Amino acid sequence: MIRKPRDVLSLRYALTETPDMRDLGLLLLRIVAGTTLAAHGYPKLFGGPGKRPPELLARVMGPNYPAAVERSGPGFAAALEKMGVPNPHAAATASGVTELAGGLALVAGFLTRPAAVAVAFNMAVATYKAHWKNGFYGQGGYEFSLLLGTVALSLGLTGPGRLSVDHLVGSKGR
Repeated sequence: MIRKPRDVLSLRYALTETPDMRDLGLLLLRIVAGTTLAAHGYPKLFGGPGKRPPELLARVMGPNYPAAVERSGPGFAAALEKMGVPNPHAAATASGVTELAGGLALVAGFLTRPAAVAVAFNMAVATYKAHWKNGFYGQGGYEFSLLLGTVALSLGLTGPGRLSVDHLVGSKGR
């Protein structure tokens, strides 16, 4: 079917018939969720008293990020220990790796489905162990971990779209 140029340029066509819009939407979702996850994973792996993020990372993440990096690391493992998480140091490392590497994998759309499953599991544990007691909304509530976990699960179900490494290499992980 041949379309008239004005039909192709219409908002209705762009929103309902252009497959590229779906891919662009998935890309935006992957970039924002993946960057957020990686930003939370970095301090868990490389943070601690006296530790600072690289200057560019600190500038991009904002003025509160260096303090978050200093509070994390061993502080995160100690918090997990207080929550009764078994083997808190290994759990802290696993959580940090999942958030940093899983977040970067989501951004790139690389091994998207395995990364999404790992992130969703990590966020489910965070929701249950750390945030559930505070309720859905407010300081320490579980809305944020639930949102990130749901986004990851959704990306795992849909795949990353065509604007991804998985698509470029023809990976089954897409």
